[in-house]
Amino acid sequence: MTLNLVQVQLGERSYPIHIGTGAWDLLRQDLRQRSSAGNVMVVTDERVHSLYADRIGDLADAVRPAAAVVVVPEGEGSKSFSQLEGICRKMTRAGLDRGSLVIALGGGVVGDLAGFAASVFLRVIGVIQVPTTLLSMVDSSTGGKTGINIPEGKNLVGTFHQPQAVYADTGVLRTLDPRDWFSGMAEVVKIALTLDPELFHYLEGVMDLGPDGGVDMERIVTSACRRKAEVITADEWESGPRLVLNFGHTLGHALEMSMGTGEIRHGEAVLLGMKAALALSRSICGLDEDIFQRAMRVLDRVPAPEVRLGEDLEGFMSRDKKRVGGRFQSVLLEGIGKCRVVQLDDPGDLVRALQSL
Repeated sequence: MTLNLVQVQLGERSYPIHIGTGAWDLLRQDLRQRSSAGNVMVVTDERVHSLYADRIGDLADAVRPAAAVVVVPEGEGSKSFSQLEGICRKMTRAGLDRGSLVIALGGGVVGDLAGFAASVFLRVIGVIQVPTTLLSMVDSSTGGKTGINIPEGKNLVGTFHQPQAVYADTGVLRTLDPRDWFSGMAEVVKIALTLDPELFHYLEGVMDLGPDGGVDMERIVTSACRRKAEVITADEWESGPRLVLNFGHTLGHALEMSMGTGEIRHGEAVLLGMKAALALSRSICGLDEDIFQRAMRVLDRVPAPEVRLGEDLEGFMSRDKKRVGGRFQSVLLEGIGKCRVVQLDDPGDLVRALQSL
């Protein structure tokens, strides 16, 4: 078994990201060798459990006593206080203590929810992230962000809780439906635009970014994770350099909340947010027209749904957690791999930028 390895360097809290087909097999081996006496709980969702019940059972049986398995409903609606309470109560009934471990096995919703539960149960227990979507492999599983949503906004309640390890098995990506595939690909393009000119050049040469387009998945997941690991090492708490990872997210999160749970995927919303940010980058950052067009050509290879730009979009943006001193922050592009964080007085600037395209 040959896997790619990326290290997140955070001193005593450093951890590995194992990438490639067979990462789940490595996790099972590592669980068998686990020396901690604490119990283990696997948290997953209904879709992942229906696809991989046997493999999840094998993981649960790799420890003694066998791990408890908790299955939550699929979708963004599970990032809620009620699901958080349910998981914590099940942790108590399963006998988890401070030496115990949570395995978050699923997409970004499961990773955020289970990671948040681990960060607050008994004031913190360990978590391992096992992402099953392209989006969670290149984004949410690494970096320690956890959280849930409230009606006023996305991810407004949460913590930073770094995992002990990440196991990204690219073999499971074949089960993704096209919308989930492209949702993750949007985040790949985001990292390429903001942090990795070499990855962007590679994506420019791939005419079909879909599941049958011949994309080298281990290459793009490894490249994305390596760049994100570098940013987290430099700025774990998102006080400076890590803010570039929010490119497209200010408007993207507002679109998700405005349209309602399940109407638009996270990556689809971020895709539209990136297009708006690129349009605004021309006037504010002097983004070169050729670079704008090159970026838009790659983004246009990722399908996006029709959206309604409701009046509440600006309200959601004004409550964004990255707001500072009454002004909201937005990441704009100066060039491929070069960003600027700007303070905008009017959140409507991004809405109008999207409408202009």
